Amino acid sequence: MPRFLPVLLLCSLLPAAVSAQKNLKRELRGAWVATFTGIDWPNRTQTPAQQRAAFITIANYHKATGMNALFVQMRSQCDAMYPSDIEPWSADLTGKQGTAPSTPWDPMAFAIEECHKRGMEFHAWLNPYRAASNSANIPGFAENHVTKTHPEWLLSQGVLRVLDPGLPEVRDHIMNVIADIVTRYDVDGIHFDDYFYPPAAPAGTTPYNDDSTFAAYPRGFTVKADWRRDNVNLLIQRVYDSIRTIKPWVKFGVSPSGIYRNSTNPAIGTPTSGLEHYTTLFADTRRWLQEGWVDYIMPQVYWWIGQPGANYGAIVPWWNSQAAGRHIYIGIAGYKVGDAAQAAAWQDSTQVPRQLRMNRDSLYPNIFGQSIYNTNSLRSNRKNFRDSLRLRMYAKPALLPQMRWRDSIAPPAPETVNATPDGQNVQLSWQHSGDAADQMNRARQFVVYRSENPVINTDEAANILAVTDTAVFSFTDTSALPATTYYYTVTALDRFHNESILSNLSANLPPEILCPGDQQLTGNADCSAIIPDYRSLVIISNPAGVNVLQYPAPGSRVGGNSDVRIIATNAGGKSDTCIFNIQLRDTISPRISDIALSPAILTVPDHRLHTIDLSYTVTDCSAVTNTISVSSNEPVYGLPDWEIVDGHTVKLRAKRNPLGNGRVYTITVTSADASGNVSTATAQVLVPGNKPWTQGEGLAVTALPNPTFHQFVVLMASKDPQPIALRVYNSSGMLVETRNNIAPNSTILLGGGYNAGIYYLEIIQGNKRQILKVMKLGH
Repeated sequence: MPRFLPVLLLCSLLPAAVSAQKNLKRELRGAWVATFTGIDWPNRTQTPAQQRAAFITIANYHKATGMNALFVQMRSQCDAMYPSDIEPWSADLTGKQGTAPSTPWDPMAFAIEECHKRGMEFHAWLNPYRAASNSANIPGFAENHVTKTHPEWLLSQGVLRVLDPGLPEVRDHIMNVIADIVTRYDVDGIHFDDYFYPPAAPAGTTPYNDDSTFAAYPRGFTVKADWRRDNVNLLIQRVYDSIRTIKPWVKFGVSPSGIYRNSTNPAIGTPTSGLEHYTTLFADTRRWLQEGWVDYIMPQVYWWIGQPGANYGAIVPWWNSQAAGRHIYIGIAGYKVGDAAQAAAWQDSTQVPRQLRMNRDSLYPNIFGQSIYNTNSLRSNRKNFRDSLRLRMYAKPALLPQMRWRDSIAPPAPETVNATPDGQNVQLSWQHSGDAADQMNRARQFVVYRSENPVINTDEAANILAVTDTAVFSFTDTSALPATTYYYTVTALDRFHNESILSNLSANLPPEILCPGDQQLTGNADCSAIIPDYRSLVIISNPAGVNVLQYPAPGSRVGGNSDVRIIATNAGGKSDTCIFNIQLRDTISPRISDIALSPAILTVPDHRLHTIDLSYTVTDCSAVTNTISVSSNEPVYGLPDWEIVDGHTVKLRAKRNPLGNGRVYTITVTSADASGNVSTATAQVLVPGNKPWTQGEGLAVTALPNPTFHQFVVLMASKDPQPIALRVYNSSGMLVETRNNIAPNSTILLGGGYNAGIYYLEIIQGNKRQILKVMKLGH
């Protein structure tokens, strides 16, 4: 029997494979069901029960093929395949227009229900303008048909009769029909086909005349072609706005003929030579996309790849570039496949599969799927083209494309997913707390994913096991293989096919948790850092109802490298733990303090090397390496004037230029830590001359009298508010006295207790320094 885990353990972080094909997780896979003259359905000679059975057969067939949307014709010539107070029953249902079914039933409500039972969208396919395909049939039409109640609304083109798009009353009538359908029926979309204004008049036929309408309602237009296009624009815009107002979840799109305009300039149209709906049918579909008056355009590209004058391979790329943020679906001529009357290209069984592969090419990101015309062509399966869809192109289910401009809010996720073995099968069940009455956000279907990898890539179509037909809360996996471990997760879809986050984990198994990789923090001067809250970085299988704790807790202070532990516990008390490391990044340079030299003055220039003791303190968050260097303010000649013994001892030669103020040796301590941060600090040793020695400006010091028999009066003048420090050295360089925190501009008495001899006064204020040589003659 198969091994399994009930739900997804980790949200997917796997990138999609690089491919020339778009991700086929989402794709419109549609089929047209034509009712006009019973092309596909219904058979007007059948009983209502037989007609219902026939539609069920069609729905089953399309479901098995892999379709997810049906476009079912409900109004072909101002009639109704449903009970209506506005227009008569269609003769295509009962054999006579205006005659109700022998047994009361509602074909549209029935078809909607059967489509929804199978997880397929139902789009009501309407022909907006066609009133009578053959005027010879009008005498047999119902008395409430528009050809009899409003003959003044009709345009004539040979035997064809259409409603005049320029009449406001016509637009009102069409809109009333659509509003009635959208209000009363649970349709997923309203769909127009390619009939607008009549095409060019056949030879020997008088062109239709709408001069009187143009004269009555010109709306400022002087060019009739532009006016005709605007008449259709007014209807398209009104239909879109009205549908969104009545039911915001109902879509609207149009399937025009495949050629917009013929032109070698792609800014105008396609390099084709066929009927162009912009100039012939007066349908400006490109503007509808640009203005956002439709949710999609589905051009009927009923030609083969490479066909002269109408090349599928040139038309599809052009439509892709016209999307303007809306969807482009492609209408495909399934009815031509294997038809002996068609060109040789349609005898090629690979023609339709190649067209689908082109639609899916990543070069055309705005092509979101296709629909096949017509249903009978799929059922006849000529050249096995339906089998190529069922077994290969549509073998895996696909979600319908999202329409984020209409709705982008996903429903709540499923809850408490469980998996139970049942022989070779696996029974999945879940719960969902969404509001079933909320039409925009309720769950309409669920997506079941399965993988042999605990990290299920939900962007990969191959991992979709099934899309439920309705909002059921269970699914049976009958394709599980023995001795195989499977992982499952479930998501919810709303009416616009927005997908929820992943289902939560049931409480009978512990959650599985994936920590982030090792993290880095920047240390403070005290070699520590505040640990942040890392819980948002972990990935937990189905986080709903799972309590997540972090140790050390967020906000704690850590020093050095440390481990962080994240524990996830579900409602059943089952838990899982992951651990990662925090590395403290050192960006602060070492701090060198308390640097001092002894002696700091070499009073007698005896040209000998004297040992100088160097003391200092270095603090840092890591090990440091200290380097000592020496420099002199006077040129050095002959013998070396210094020797570095170790990190705390140097030897300096007591030597100076007789003509100068004194030699200054600068001893530099350089500290580098393990992170490459560097600091320096300096101290100086003076070999004084007979003149006062000064470093820095703004400090003036005088000792009077000098020489003296008793004591010195030391006068200090400075504009700097910093305190002054004074050190006194004897002629041997030994420290005799130290005074600190002397106020600037002070006068002090010094030397009353000194023995006779020569002394050196070192006065320091900030970075200013002076050395005075004084002499005491007596005691």
